[in-house]
Amino acid sequence: MVKVKYLERPKLSNTERIFFIDFIKGMKITIKNFFRKTITTRYPYEKLTPPKRFRGTHAHRVRDGKEPPSFNVLLQFMEIKEGESRCVACYMCQQACPVPSLFNIEAQQLPNGKKRVKRFDMNLLNCLYCGLCVDACPVDCIIMTDNYESASYTRKDCTIHIDDMSQRGFNFDERRYNEPDRIWIDDEVREKLWGQIKWS
Repeated sequence: MVKVKYLERPKLSNTERIFFIDFIKGMKITIKNFFRKTITTRYPYEKLTPPKRFRGTHAHRVRDGKEPPSFNVLLQFMEIKEGESRCVACYMCQQACPVPSLFNIEAQQLPNGKKRVKRFDMNLLNCLYCGLCVDACPVDCIIMTDNYESASYTRKDCTIHIDDMSQRGFNFDERRYNEPDRIWIDDEVREKLWGQIKWS
C-alpha cells in the first residue's frame, strides 16, 4: 500500500497575520501592472495577425515545385496535376488523429494504374487542433493556417473539403511561405505587444 505524504500548510507569523504581508505582496504585482499599457485588442474592429506556427483552420499545400523529396517518390503512384492538392491518400493524418472519424478520405484507382484522391473532408467540430495530422503527413501537404475565424451558423459549414483546403493553403503560402518559422515575426512586434521580457 502506498503511503500518501501530506505537506502541512506553512504557519504565518504574528506580523504576517496582523499586517497581511502576503496580501500586500500580491497587490504590489497588481498595482504595478494596473498602470501598464493594456495589450487587449478591440476585436473584431482590430485584428492581430497570428504567428506563422499558429494552429488555425487546416489547409492543403498544392503541387508547386516546392515539395519534399518524399513527394517525388510517391508521385510515380499518384495522379496529381500542377496546382492541385499534393495529398497522396496515405491516411497517415487519420492514423495520427485522436479522433480519426473527423476525416473522410477516399481515393480511386485510375485506368493507368495510378491513384487519385477523390475526397478529403474534415469535420472541424470534432477537431482538437492538436496538429498531430500535420506532423504525420509525409509530403508536407496538410498544414494549419493563421485563419481562426471559422464560426458558422450550421453544422454542415464546419466540414471543410479538399478544394477549400487547397485554395486556403495556396493563399497562406503566397503570404507567409518565406517568413521565418518562429513565434513572432521579429522582436520589435513581440515587444510592442508584450513589452521587454527580462529573462531570469
